[in-house]
Amino acid sequence: MRRRAMLAGLVAAGQARAQAVQDWPSRPSRVLVGFPAGGATDIYARMVAARFATLGQPAVVENRPAAGGVLANEAVARATDGHSFLFASSSLTTGAALRAGQLPYDVLHDFAPVSLFASVANGILVHPGVPARTIEEFVALAKAQPRGLTMASPGNGTTAHVTQEYFKLRTGVAIEHVPYRGTGALLPDLLAGQVSSALDNLPPYAEHVQAGRLRLLAVTTARSWPTMPDAPTLAATVAPGFDVATWFGLLAPATTPAPVLDALNRLCAETLADPAIAERVRQGGADPEASTRRAFGEMLRQDIARWTEVVRLTGARAD
Repeated sequence: MRRRAMLAGLVAAGQARAQAVQDWPSRPSRVLVGFPAGGATDIYARMVAARFATLGQPAVVENRPAAGGVLANEAVARATDGHSFLFASSSLTTGAALRAGQLPYDVLHDFAPVSLFASVANGILVHPGVPARTIEEFVALAKAQPRGLTMASPGNGTTAHVTQEYFKLRTGVAIEHVPYRGTGALLPDLLAGQVSSALDNLPPYAEHVQAGRLRLLAVTTARSWPTMPDAPTLAATVAPGFDVATWFGLLAPATTPAPVLDALNRLCAETLADPAIAERVRQGGADPEASTRRAFGEMLRQDIARWTEVVRLTGARAD
């Protein structure tokens, strides 16, 4: 009798879950972003959120720009309403490595990857006053003058920061890291020659490179970047195998049913299939690229493993 009741309970629970999935979305969804409005993560999140209406219910973007995105990440990791999702950047995985054991969530266990959406290369840029016209000359100069050169980033704990540490680890150079509070604060000092170089996302620097105010020595992705096709890659010059991009993508709470995740994955792909949306992403200097759920999940695992090792070897800190 008890076994029959247990089986009946399991069947009823399964039917309830199936009905909930069938009825999803039953109300407006929210897409959380751990950064201020107007940045790349926010812009891409709004592209995806605008597409939710095709599922029968709209979505709103909710910005929670605090604690390096941790508040937004935690809110989604703990969400049980079935209508809360996270649009994140690669700071999700660099943060997991830099703050291992200190975060109120586990990226690989508390989130379900939905889809990659876009990626952008980082570049190594120098002021024209630096006597190095190639990345090989820059590395040689840095080795000849240990800690004589400076390299800025938009902040401790950012993807650009840990990518810089990875670059130094791979090339064996000793360059002084100078963290800023964002690219907006960094750029004027680089243009003025207050810092020797910078490693950062490429788009904000493009016009200055084209005008000759800055020199782009290399990009961090394994292939040349479409908007800067003449810039060599680190992989083809001083660091074979080097391949780092800043990525943006959609995640859901780990408890989200697979059919809902599949629907969201299709939503991302359909958003980027719109030529106008894809072109907007490209004009911003990024590469539009949807992915399967499995491929995105594997990328998250590889990212965390790589950055965890870089943090262990370099002692990089988030603050």
